[in-house]
Amino acid sequence: MKKILGKVSDEIAKQWEIPEQKGKNIVIYEEAMEHSRKRHISDYSTKDDYYLVMNSLKNIIQNPDYVFYDKIKKGLEYYKKINYNILVAIRVNNGRELKVKSVYPVEDKKIENRKKKEEQMKLYNKYVIHTD
Repeated sequence: MKKILGKVSDEIAKQWEIPEQKGKNIVIYEEAMEHSRKRHISDYSTKDDYYLVMNSLKNIIQNPDYVFYDKIKKGLEYYKKINYNILVAIRVNNGRELKVKSVYPVEDKKIENRKKKEEQMKLYNKYVIHTD
């Protein structure tokens, strides 16, 4: 069973230079929900907090606080604060849909590090001389 959470927005596809992903459905399958429950439920203060987050996945995807794209790992990371900073990790591929791999809380430091990495990537891309 799968649940459609939203789509890769035009803005995100443009920002991260992944136009081929624009408009693709972001889905979560039962296996990913089970993985998140087994592996990460203890990362929450209560089981109710965990279920609140899992029931908020559409909101996280459709209204993220921050999105990061890791070109090396081919993964989108959607972040939103819902009692915790929540990370929804998504595998990016050439298929018709993008699949959520995992959902778990992260520290502020993780988001700060991603934003620093994004700035470094922008600077690198700005000053690299392309020889094509």
